[in-house]
Amino acid sequence: MAKILIIEDNLEVRENLAEILELSGYEIEQAADGKAGVNLAKSSNPDLILCDIMLPVLDGFGILQILSRDSDLKHIPFIFLTAKTELVDMRKGMNLGADDYITKPFQKDELLSVVEMRLKKAGDRIAGNLSESRLKNLQRANSLLMGFFEDAPEREYPSLFDLYSKNDRPRNVFLIREGIAKETLVTDFGREIILRLNTTGQMPGIWEAYQESNYSTNCTTITNCRVAILPADDFSERIQKEPFAGLAIREIVHRQKTALERKLLAMAHFSVRKKVSLMLEELVNHQLATRDNPLEINRADLGALCGTAKETVTRTLSDFKEEGLIEVNGGKVIVLDIDGLAAIPE
Repeated sequence: MAKILIIEDNLEVRENLAEILELSGYEIEQAADGKAGVNLAKSSNPDLILCDIMLPVLDGFGILQILSRDSDLKHIPFIFLTAKTELVDMRKGMNLGADDYITKPFQKDELLSVVEMRLKKAGDRIAGNLSESRLKNLQRANSLLMGFFEDAPEREYPSLFDLYSKNDRPRNVFLIREGIAKETLVTDFGREIILRLNTTGQMPGIWEAYQESNYSTNCTTITNCRVAILPADDFSERIQKEPFAGLAIREIVHRQKTALERKLLAMAHFSVRKKVSLMLEELVNHQLATRDNPLEINRADLGALCGTAKETVTRTLSDFKEEGLIEVNGGKVIVLDIDGLAAIPE
């Protein structure tokens, strides 16, 4: 049974957390202020710590700094509890080494999901042989998943073609062979936000097909795309025969969720220059915007990708060009200095 330490001065919140976690099978320790929390962490050696930021005696940042200097405690997963108005402080918390955060008021499912994920990741880190085994399992699962598409027919789609729309039921499962597609949401005010790009080797909408649920996003091609298509019924049959492939799908979704959380935090709190630099770094990670594969996407899409207006993106790209960070030639963008982009302050 995993032991969780809750450091929270609000009695109602603390007891609510303890009740949810105890009913889920966790052993709970509680502290009402920062000093008591540090002492309890040292004496009980918990498997995970949930900690409020604003605390009497010693705040959450101080607790994290103390624990991070203790060789016996620095590996304990540390999750901040934060009010929505304190989200800007999460940059400081993450820089200090926090593993995650949960926004108050929290949902039970969100709380349990984050706790379970962080305990699992900590367990993987502790058991080095388990990490090696997990890597091999992921490689095997990914090989099985990619094998589903070996004999799948391929289609060519032009740019601005809708592969699927939000709330549609999956009829096919897609694997992008060439090109770029965007997953988007449209706000109540009609503004499009690009949540992520899908390029060669990626499978937009794979989670909904796996869960047999309606799509939660829209997916549209940005460039001409060559796509392998597997009917959803065939996909379900193959998953039933090879359920281990589901491990690869769950890993894909976990990485997407982590990347999206960071992106939304950046969109809400970072400077325009940092937003655009992060967007360019993401593109390079997709093997785009390089000398071998220059990026050609309209400025509206670039704006939607980093959560700002296309005019703002255009001005910022011009600044980056003058600073020698990128090259813009005939509408194509090439990143010249990825380290310089990464060094742009928040």
